[in-house]
Amino acid sequence: DDADAGAELDGDAEVAGEHPAQRGAREKEGAGPAAAAGFTEARDVEYPRLLRAAGHQVTRYVTSAAPDVDFLNTFDLVIISRSVPSGHYQTAESTALWHAITKPTMVLGGYVLRGSRLGYTTGETIPDTIGPISLRVNNPAHPVFAGISLDAASVMTRSYARVVTFNGTTQRGISVNNNPVPAGVTVLAAVATPGDPALNGMIIAEYPPGTVMGNVSADTTAARRLVLLTGSRENDGLTAEGSGIYDLDGDGARILLNGVIYLAGLTPPAAPPVLSYGIAGGNLTLSWPAAGTDGFVLRGTPTLGPATWQNVPGEPVVNNGVKSVTQPTTDAARYFQLFRP
Repeated sequence: DDADAGAELDGDAEVAGEHPAQRGAREKEGAGPAAAAGFTEARDVEYPRLLRAAGHQVTRYVTSAAPDVDFLNTFDLVIISRSVPSGHYQTAESTALWHAITKPTMVLGGYVLRGSRLGYTTGETIPDTIGPISLRVNNPAHPVFAGISLDAASVMTRSYARVVTFNGTTQRGISVNNNPVPAGVTVLAAVATPGDPALNGMIIAEYPPGTVMGNVSADTTAARRLVLLTGSRENDGLTAEGSGIYDLDGDGARILLNGVIYLAGLTPPAAPPVLSYGIAGGNLTLSWPAAGTDGFVLRGTPTLGPATWQNVPGEPVVNNGVKSVTQPTTDAARYFQLFRP
């Protein structure tokens, strides 16, 4: 039940709240029903890990119905996780406080967006995605989509997010609000996957300062807001505190990082190195450019929900400006990434 938020960014991002001494404990240990369900870390732990791996500073803030607006305003960016109880965003007093934050805010979860909560949409309809999804991008030139491959119809050529598993049980997908948004809001991307219950539902949208929201209180936003939906919904039999497991694929992670850079007003970094692969003779070869990748390590994990990243054994071979690592193929799925500690 955490809200992530952002702080002073001297070229980096920090995500707001608890005293740093508390942060590590909360990310390493589940709490209450989440721990009883088998969580040993915060459900959304992979999001701050992604941000830190990109060079941002992250601090965790425990959400409440009475947020400390003055404290949150000391940060440059606030990120509200999917792993929050939506009741903290429901009363007129609570919504007024959350909308009074004068620093840019990114919202990852659909339940707090509803008309009965913060009013980022005008209704309550919220289907869950059921498999890998790609997005239809309405403004390909927007900085959030920098580096994202799109087809002629402005649909992502690679998936944005997927449905994850926890302890062998498939969870539900992203909860997507498909009701109208308030006047003045720009919907940047929607679900484009045919047959998905959330088809055409808003995933990414931008809200300018002064937006009159769609809740009963008709609150007005004090600064820019960006909805960027991600994070699983708990399946039947798992506590509601199990929501918000990381579900982004590579391009989805890039969009999230682009959104942080955009909202925080940072200078975009150089394009990340591209990890390529090839299979021949029962071997998997992973390769990436040698130039500019000193300090990067190749990591692998058998699952992404949750991920257990470990360095891939073996020193990369350098040939014609390309680094590569070769391993025998197996029948088991495995995911890889380049990581800069």
